[in-house]
Amino acid sequence: MIDYKDYARVVLKKGLNLKKDQNLLINCNAGNYDMARELAKEAYALGAGYVEISVMDNYITRARLSAQDGKSLEYVPNFEIGKGHQLLSEDWARIRIDSTEEQDVLSDADSEKLGTLSRAKRSALNFVSRSMMNGEHPWCVICSPGPEWAKKVHGEDATTEELWETLKPVLRLDQKDPEKAWEDHGKSLWERCARLNNMKLDRLHFEAEGTDLTIGLNTISRWHGGPSSLPDGRMVFNNMPTEEVFTTPDFSRCEGSVRVTKALKVLETPVEGARFRFEKGRVVEFSAHRGEDVLQKFLDMDEGARSLGEVALVDESSPIAASGLIFGSILYDENASCHIALGAGYPTCLELPPGTSGDEALRAHGCNTSLMHTDFMIGSSDLNVTGYDKEGKAWPVIRNGSFAL
Repeated sequence: MIDYKDYARVVLKKGLNLKKDQNLLINCNAGNYDMARELAKEAYALGAGYVEISVMDNYITRARLSAQDGKSLEYVPNFEIGKGHQLLSEDWARIRIDSTEEQDVLSDADSEKLGTLSRAKRSALNFVSRSMMNGEHPWCVICSPGPEWAKKVHGEDATTEELWETLKPVLRLDQKDPEKAWEDHGKSLWERCARLNNMKLDRLHFEAEGTDLTIGLNTISRWHGGPSSLPDGRMVFNNMPTEEVFTTPDFSRCEGSVRVTKALKVLETPVEGARFRFEKGRVVEFSAHRGEDVLQKFLDMDEGARSLGEVALVDESSPIAASGLIFGSILYDENASCHIALGAGYPTCLELPPGTSGDEALRAHGCNTSLMHTDFMIGSSDLNVTGYDKEGKAWPVIRNGSFAL
């Protein structure tokens, strides 16, 4: 049996920076419950107040989609909404363990029903996701190895232990002092952000096979990466692993075409070979080799689902990219590849006037608003990214997939 104790401690101390007596919610699947249990045990050892493990289950979701339709799928119990308010008011910390053990469970689900179900839940709990994206409470997304994920990554004969050995260096658990290794990594990402911020870029131009895309930035856009700050000053890593530096673009300024280079999940359903064409900041054409119907439901979810909320830069020499593996997890694959996100933008990446809140005010400052936020990987070894400032000066940012700053 794999010992997850060191992993759990790094997640709790560096990912969440859990403070004494703070309550913790852990969302997981049945297939990664062992990791959730280890996190709960270590959280109590570190002084947590109360720990709740919530098990999500795509098999049960599939059963509901098969049995119900229409208004039945729009039902969200009031206790879920009340729970959301309580978690925020009591400043609970959150960990989500990605559903890597149930990746294909909803691949044959009715996309219309899946869209209805997702829209209802996201609408009811949008106040929670908005608070998380505003950086008001600690949260961290991680993955945990399991037999099904191991087969996806290494082949049918792979074991969980084999996958765990692959993940350890990516998670810096092979270092003598993993906590210090994460601190040092965070500093290097901060330095990269500082260089980008000093350029005062107006736009980014992405060029590669199948990609010719220009993304406009806000004058108040700021690059973030590594640990971020909570209102009380604690530093947290929202994703473990993380290799990206990212910002919130001007959602109205995106032109051109882009090829998605890695498979991903949209509404918990596999999508492969996606392509998008943007005009005036919106997706006006799209296609996919697999999951095109689900992509349609995603784009029709609300007004903001067709515009960008994030652009992220990742060096192809990152530990995840260097492994040469396709992990089938957005958390891992996005940190091996430059990516864009359709949907809500991060207000924390904008220098907004004090007191700015609400969809209308955010959109007035160029920040997209939406119930959705899904990353699409667009990086490759032939990708070139050039930045331009307001005067038109060109800055080589990425050349052949690697940073050229």
